[in-house]
Amino acid sequence: MALEGTLRDFSLADIFQLISLQHKTGLLTVRGSTDTVTLGFLDGMLVSAESSAQRLDTRLGTVLVKTRRLTEEALTRALSMQAQTLQRLGLILLKNGFCSAQDLRDGLDIQIKRIAYSLFRWADGDYVFEQTDHVDYDAESTTPVNVERLLMEGARMIDEWPIVEKVVWSLDIVYQKVPVAQPVIPAEDEDAAEDVEDSTLSRRAREKHLDPIRISRAEWSIYELVDGRRTVAEINELAFLSEFDGCKACFDLVSRELIEESTPRPEELPQEALVADVPAPARPARRPFDLALLAGLGVAVLALLAFNFQSRNPLNLLTLPLRPVPLVDGFKKSLSLLRLRRVAEGVDAYTLLFGRLPETVEGLVASHILAPRDLRDPWGATYRYIVQNEKFYLVGFDSHGQTDPDLLFSRTLVLRDAKEDVDTRPHPPKEIVIVE
Repeated sequence: MALEGTLRDFSLADIFQLISLQHKTGLLTVRGSTDTVTLGFLDGMLVSAESSAQRLDTRLGTVLVKTRRLTEEALTRALSMQAQTLQRLGLILLKNGFCSAQDLRDGLDIQIKRIAYSLFRWADGDYVFEQTDHVDYDAESTTPVNVERLLMEGARMIDEWPIVEKVVWSLDIVYQKVPVAQPVIPAEDEDAAEDVEDSTLSRRAREKHLDPIRISRAEWSIYELVDGRRTVAEINELAFLSEFDGCKACFDLVSRELIEESTPRPEELPQEALVADVPAPARPARRPFDLALLAGLGVAVLALLAFNFQSRNPLNLLTLPLRPVPLVDGFKKSLSLLRLRRVAEGVDAYTLLFGRLPETVEGLVASHILAPRDLRDPWGATYRYIVQNEKFYLVGFDSHGQTDPDLLFSRTLVLRDAKEDVDTRPHPPKEIVIVE
């Protein structure tokens, strides 16, 4: 199968979904303005990932060292052995006991996912998928990554980025720790970490809580590096976290009131600070207060506050900017599932009438089997229809136009002759056997 094009015409999620649905084996190369990423797939599962721009940071040895699963001395010895024997680095590390098999699997998993997740923020780029008989990867130490889980995590990242960026607005921000009376400790596992809403300092102060504040491992790796001098980018590099994971951890620590910006944003600097170095005679003279102006400013502030908080009212269905309403989106998703079933039944009817699968779903309208509106979901997008031999796929989308794993149909239609009845049917018709 030859598949190539641009991400503007065919999204990365659609490409992954197609490779996964058809259980393809081969290499997917995505070229952007600053990087070229190559992903290896085996039977529709992601098994390898390489990045030309981040080759040093995503190399297995560097991953193991920065995640503290391997010492730098052990890595140096292993690389020296690799230069002499030309064996895989993972085999050398296991054979000489430099790290455990689980550490190696975790390192490879981090390496693959970090490169793959970086692709989800690409708005443009060229891609080409080369189908091959096999893919060269470390089969003994690599756990194949399920594409559907990868897509779900990528969708979560895309949804949360706008929220995170409102707080962590730049990678050049410098954070400092907020003095606290309670000890801050890492949770033993992710389930033991406290919810952000339950661990803010203001709540603990009101309830006079002095118990330790348990934070997640990602938050702890950021928290212990915050010193009032390092930027977010530098901390992410030292903690070896992806841009999203590092910024998300900073966002959670700010929400917990454990860290704060060491200097306010430029637009938040008071007017006095902007003229602090100007000689006193050069400063503008203060005018007397104008009550009408003061009242107007008060009304403007109240209007801004009302506009800012109107989108947080769960009963407000019409907000600016428009936001998704879970109840409405859930109803539309159920309606989309019903329409998708209707299209699938229309494909069955068309095949029964004409003895072959329709080439496009528009053929169902031309044959007067379905109406044009049946081919579109509640958000106005046309369902994707894919034919492969005697099997067809129907793919639905969510409110953002992305592939929804819950809205997938696939059927195999086998056309064969019905049993002949010489008394009543001299010309036997066809019947369809549906294989789910």
